[in-house]
Amino acid sequence: MIKRLLFAAAILTAATNGTVNAQCVPDPTITVPGIYPDSATGLVGGVVGVPYTEVIQARVLTDTSLNGLPVIISNITLSGVSGLPPGLTYSCTPSSCVFPGGSNGCLLISGTPTTAGTFPIVVELTANGTIFGIPAPPQTTTLDYYSIFIDVNSGISVNSTALNFEISGNNPNPASNYTDLNFTTPIAGDFTIRMFNMIGKEVLKENIRGMAGINTTRLNLEDVAPGVYMISVENGTSVVTRRMIVSKK
Repeated sequence: MIKRLLFAAAILTAATNGTVNAQCVPDPTITVPGIYPDSATGLVGGVVGVPYTEVIQARVLTDTSLNGLPVIISNITLSGVSGLPPGLTYSCTPSSCVFPGGSNGCLLISGTPTTAGTFPIVVELTANGTIFGIPAPPQTTTLDYYSIFIDVNSGISVNSTALNFEISGNNPNPASNYTDLNFTTPIAGDFTIRMFNMIGKEVLKENIRGMAGINTTRLNLEDVAPGVYMISVENGTSVVTRRMIVSKK
């Protein structure tokens, strides 16, 4: 159980090596402890020389158990992060990077990547709590199931047939009035973009013409209510999806 707690809070916190970054906005509609996106969805990819933004939302547990004893979670603290692609930094909300049990928080990964490749990320965490009102021994672990793939710069000649059909991200995320959706495809064609809320209702649909390689299209979100959504791109035979957040200011 303590391991599940640590995983659920893993990406809530971060320090930025002394650099002050923009901060993300925690999603108050998330009430189920966990990480969003989950390990199956993973983090969006990026492109060398193209600004990158990814937001991870989480809800921290209030209690768990340790060796069969009930533990009340005081807070989760990040003690280290390694493996981010060169050019990217991270920051958390709250900025102290200390997240009380039962709280919502988020991690913003941003910057402009400078090096192509696949970069596994390792997060070191410490959970603090009490057992029957007495401080429990701090529990530490590492989270290592996330990675970020950075592709070559779009200005460099690329063999498009080697590309996968996938959504490489959207920026900004969380979004307010608009977001720029990025996806790659090995062949040109007609594509349908759909956006669904968490109960499966379609809230947006657009048909576009895409070229082979990297594509970017701006989506108007002025009439979309705040919340967590699934966004998909269809090419007639396949569908790729990812999660995004709309947060009106």
